[in-house]
Amino acid sequence: MSKDKWNDEEIGRWLKSVPKPEDKRSRDEVLARLKADPRLRAQRPSRSRKWIPAGVAAAAFLAAGILIPSLMDGGGEMSVSDSASEHADDAAQTASESAAPQGEDSIEQTETASDEEIGLRSAESGEQAGLLGAAVYPGAAEGFVTFRIGLVDAATVVPVTYLIPEAVVAKDFGDVSPGDAELYNRYAPQIDEEALGFDDYHPYEGTVSTDRDGLKLTLSGSHPYDLASAAITTFTESVQETFRNEETVLLRDEGGTPAEFEQVGEFPEIPVESEGAVYFAYEKSDGTTVLAPDRHLEPADAAEAIELMKGRTTGLFEPLIPDEANLIVELPADGDVMTIRFEEPFDFSRMEEQEATRMIDGIVLTAAQHHLRVRLENAVNPPAGYQLEEALPIPAGPNGIYLSIAGQ
Repeated sequence: MSKDKWNDEEIGRWLKSVPKPEDKRSRDEVLARLKADPRLRAQRPSRSRKWIPAGVAAAAFLAAGILIPSLMDGGGEMSVSDSASEHADDAAQTASESAAPQGEDSIEQTETASDEEIGLRSAESGEQAGLLGAAVYPGAAEGFVTFRIGLVDAATVVPVTYLIPEAVVAKDFGDVSPGDAELYNRYAPQIDEEALGFDDYHPYEGTVSTDRDGLKLTLSGSHPYDLASAAITTFTESVQETFRNEETVLLRDEGGTPAEFEQVGEFPEIPVESEGAVYFAYEKSDGTTVLAPDRHLEPADAAEAIELMKGRTTGLFEPLIPDEANLIVELPADGDVMTIRFEEPFDFSRMEEQEATRMIDGIVLTAAQHHLRVRLENAVNPPAGYQLEEALPIPAGPNGIYLSIAGQ
């Protein structure tokens, strides 16, 4: 392959041509290959993490009980309390003051609510990992800064949305509004990925910075991201999910020249494609289920994307919409609301609550890839917290998880 500088069109064509991991080898084989590589054998320095004590967790738990019912903010129809954000801030302050003696710079992860509530976590993940299987709607994000990152499970990239109290971010950055690079450098090194059932993938083996040319990822000479085409695909998709506010991410080596990958030659940048993914259910290696996008389907429009959610596209993902659910999808001539009407009355109560939640959230997240909100018609008995009379708002992100930082 030529190592001449590629233009954006050539890079885009190459990214679309990269084989899917499942086309090359099984997930076990990919893991075995990565574990056998000598560059990965050195242990990273352990990161100090202290968990919030029971009293502090209880305060956050109570705040979540107020926050969770107001996941939606579409005109207030799903808001139980206009003061949810105020209560959340109070709980975050209480947690910070109580946890201060525990030490600085340690990310804390708290449980949110019971399995009967529509929370920010899936019941399967529950108390073990605190991972949230639901979408984060704007109402739930009030009072928080959202930090999205592409975590990795067996070469599959899962976007996770962290909610960090605004007061914590203000203390860390002062009056400066942090961008993707600043949020990543501050919080990614403190995430305990393995506690959430993911691979220890972040922070990247290199440095993240910004300059007038944009966001730059300078890779170390021993990075493992070019071991095979599957490793390149995982790295590329992780970067795209982590830095979604950027148009491109520049890749450089330690000398400042465009990065070269063993498999493809010069690899100067990664375009951040934020449209077209279709969401499915994904069962992680630890048995928990989250929402994950298939980025390789390339639907023509949002209507086709919704139809694709009914089928099994690969062995990795499970459909979110039952095959027997016949849908009529109407794209808006004007405005930003897509209507999905079930041909026969669809009763969500016939599904497990977590499955129904993932179905609705997956539809909304898929539509959001096309900058559209969703109105569901001829459907009854949605999970608690959802009202289908109005269009559902565009989420702030998938798979939300609440974070606070001890000592803040």
